[in-house]
Amino acid sequence: MFSKPIFKQSVRSNGPLWLVITAVLSILITIFIVSFDADDIGQIVSAAEDTSFGDQVSDLGTLMGTLEMFFKMVAILLGLIYGVFCANNLVVSEIDSGSMAYTLSTPIKRGTVIFTKMVYMIGSIILMFAVTAGVGMGVTEIVHNNLSGNAITEDVEEAAAALDRDPSYVRDNLYMIKDDDYALQSGADARGMDETAYGKYLDEAMKRDSLDKASDEITDSRHDEYDDDDDMDRDDIEITTDELADDPGMILDDSGALEEGGKPLGMNVNEYRDYVNNLVDEQENEDEEDNNDQINPSAVLTTAKEVTENDLDVSSATVDDNMNLMKNDNALEATSEATDVPEDQLSEMIDESMVSSAIDSDEGTEFDLETFGWLILGSCLLTLAMGSISFFASTLFNRTNAAMAVGGGLPLAFYIVSIVIEQNDNLEDLKYITITTLYNTSEIIADGDFLIQMGVLAVIPVVLYVISGFIFTRKDLPL
Repeated sequence: MFSKPIFKQSVRSNGPLWLVITAVLSILITIFIVSFDADDIGQIVSAAEDTSFGDQVSDLGTLMGTLEMFFKMVAILLGLIYGVFCANNLVVSEIDSGSMAYTLSTPIKRGTVIFTKMVYMIGSIILMFAVTAGVGMGVTEIVHNNLSGNAITEDVEEAAAALDRDPSYVRDNLYMIKDDDYALQSGADARGMDETAYGKYLDEAMKRDSLDKASDEITDSRHDEYDDDDDMDRDDIEITTDELADDPGMILDDSGALEEGGKPLGMNVNEYRDYVNNLVDEQENEDEEDNNDQINPSAVLTTAKEVTENDLDVSSATVDDNMNLMKNDNALEATSEATDVPEDQLSEMIDESMVSSAIDSDEGTEFDLETFGWLILGSCLLTLAMGSISFFASTLFNRTNAAMAVGGGLPLAFYIVSIVIEQNDNLEDLKYITITTLYNTSEIIADGDFLIQMGVLAVIPVVLYVISGFIFTRKDLPL
């Protein structure tokens, strides 16, 4: 059923195209990852939030959102191009040129010929996406260090240099920065904050890391406890960081969570237990605090930004890049007069805004290997499905023009329809006439329901390749 000579011939005739497409995919995913900057892209996303492009760019503020765009748009288009030309080169072009007649004049059976060409096409597409995935993971590890550990930001690099320690180690132990005045100043300068705001950021970042560790431990414990319980699904068992932030008291009931959760803070179990009890008290008192009910922080910060621009004669972009300018003495005084908010309270609000932006920036650089795996798998399956349409047309017709019109035109139409749907919500019903919407990247990013759609994508190429083999072995060829 498999012929090495035919496979080698398929590699020789289509290998150069495969190399070009794979190289372009590898270069582009590298550019997407290297050029990603959570702060800069976050400003673009915020600026476009209320425009017609807001929905299209809303996910670009995160690295995973950027990779979603790459696989949904770039990878599918290049995969489509490869599938169309490869399918036609493998079958119909050989029929049209007469070289298939020579192949079939040998003792090799038709079934062996078409099966070998199927193996090449399917294998080359899978290998193409495997290489792209490998490049993507390698680049994100080199650039952001977020595959094997936590992403290393510029402030951590500067602080690690001040401490003369490995950046990865410092990132996992942020308390080291707080304990060293020189490292604290270096990190604050890199973040564009003063030491007070940066210290608050470190407190929030360490709390986040602590809750991450604790939630993982609690989830593992619940998996052991409920593993055989058919009534408990993954969402019921898993405790997320957000859930733990709302109810930190859960940590107190798990010894593993107490041990692991204290490590990012440099605390032992007893110290961390006291820390968690303080979090519980803060959570209980949060609803009772009513200090700022009459203040709209967003409006106050907008005023502070405008006052700073006028008072310091700087642009809006400059203030966005360095919010610390709003804490200038003259700007604070002018903003306080304009808003009737005390200067110390204004300074606190500005700090909180900078901390929130910094935390959002950190989260935007996170890399989820499972999500990345589903994105690459879905992109590969969709390319296989559209390639199988081209392969089917290549076996159905005896002329290259006809095969290209159907095998290339139909997948291209599917791709264009998916773009149109993205741009206009009123045309969402068009999703039923294109297979591209079976690759639901939004659901993948949101960890939603997409497995059934993935399954359909996997079935389509199987069915079309079987039909293609049946047609080719039984049709009359112009020999």
